[in-house]
Formats: sequence, C-alpha cells, structure tokens
Amino acid sequence: MSRNVGNIKILSCGYCTQLERLASKQGRWKWLHFQARCFLVPLQEGYLLFDSGYSADVGRIMQSWPALLYKTLIPVTIPFSQTAVAQLSELGISKDDIKYIFISHFHADHIGGLRDFPKARFICSQEGYQALKKLSKFRQVCKGFVSKFLPDDFEQRVVFVSTSNAQKLNNLTVYPLADLPNLYAVELPGHAKGQLGLWLKNENILLAADAAWRQTNLKFGAEPSSIALLFSEDKICYLQTLSALANWPEVQILFTHEEE
Repeated sequence: MSRNVGNIKILSCGYCTQLERLASKQGRWKWLHFQARCFLVPLQEGYLLFDSGYSADVGRIMQSWPALLYKTLIPVTIPFSQTAVAQLSELGISKDDIKYIFISHFHADHIGGLRDFPKARFICSQEGYQALKKLSKFRQVCKGFVSKFLPDDFEQRVVFVSTSNAQKLNNLTVYPLADLPNLYAVELPGHAKGQLGLWLKNENILLAADAAWRQTNLKFGAEPSSIALLFSEDKICYLQTLSALANWPEVQILFTHEEE
C-alpha cells in the first residue's frame, strides 16, 4: 500500500475508523478509514522515515491498563503486511537502512512502529517529549501517548531538534537539521505539544503530520469540527497553523491521515 510523490514514498501503516464530519465541518456523516501514513525520504546514504505508523504488536502492547483505554476508544486495524517494516522489505529496503525516524509528535499512530527499527536515530521536539515524560501513565494515554511504544534505549538514540538557528518562513518557525542538508523541521503548533513537520526544500514538499486531517481543511469554513478541536492541544494555535499552511505558496503539503 504505497505510492510516490516526487522522491517521497507514502506508506499506509494501519488505520482507525472515524466520522468524516469530525475531520471537517463540510464532511459527510460517514465512517472512513483514517490511515496512519508514514513517509520514506531517501538520503545520500540510507533513508529517513517520517513517523512510523502502527506495528503489528500494537494490540499486545495495549492489552493492559491504561493503554487499554486507547485501544478501546480508538480500535486499530494493522495486519503485519501493512506495517512499515514489512512494506519496506517488499521494496528491498532493510530496517537497518532506516538511518533516522523523524517523529512529528508522540501520538500512538505516529510512534507505534518505532521498535521495529533498532538502529535508527530519532529526531523530535525536546519540548514535546519532556512534556509527556513527566505525566502519569494515565495522563499520557489521555494525551494519546503510549510510552511502551518507545524503544528501551530511546533516550540514547534521540536527537532533539536544535532551536538555535530558528528562521521564519511563511509565518511558521523552521529549523535546519544538522547533517541533513535541505531538510528543515517546521513548528506546527496546535494539535499536540511540540508537533513538527518536515520541509524538503529541494522538492518544496511539506510533511505536515496532523496539522490538518484533509487538504480540504485548508479551505475557509472547512476546518475540523468544534468537537475535534476540543481534543487539540491549543485550538487557537491549531487554526493559526491552518491559516499559515493555506497561505504557503506553491508548497505541496502531505498530511498523515489524508484519505487514499
């Protein structure tokens, strides 16, 4: 279940089911599959994976409380053949070829497959990680974070995005990534604490995670429903980020949960 946009390969790694009307005020009262997509970015050596989707172990990992709460409220479908590691293998790419995994934010559908890549370095927001780490397990799950999805050596392998060389671009803050030329982390506040997108400067493609659920969200009056926005980290910032993305000229934006 993959397709290409430029040099980027899109992998759909499991899904949950949700009403389209929650994702957009102009949506239908119809149940849809919300794909947990990740994006494979070729590097000079190896690959970078933007998020990881779910792994085949999500059901087992979420059998105990409080992770069981997430599993009950947001049932996940993910056969092994749809996991990122399985799809990459079909493409002739070893899990060890993944040099970096860029974590947009720590919701379960974005980190569920991290354990499948034992040699990858993790790039993420220090603010987002530290804010969740200090919470109780129950409050973490309420924020959409299941800590068991993180590898045991996560803190030895993580590279926090440096904020020392911040730049402004189209009313958003961007940061160059060390050792990864022409790749920039982009602050996308509102949905989750510390959410980051990834801008591929050469191709002018922005991997925008959950800054929106659909391309239609960028149109006036088509933002997510008020109910959906209640579960965002900051409703005002969410709408400001939507506006900034809608006014970013010529960039091609890819969202995690866009319907195939």
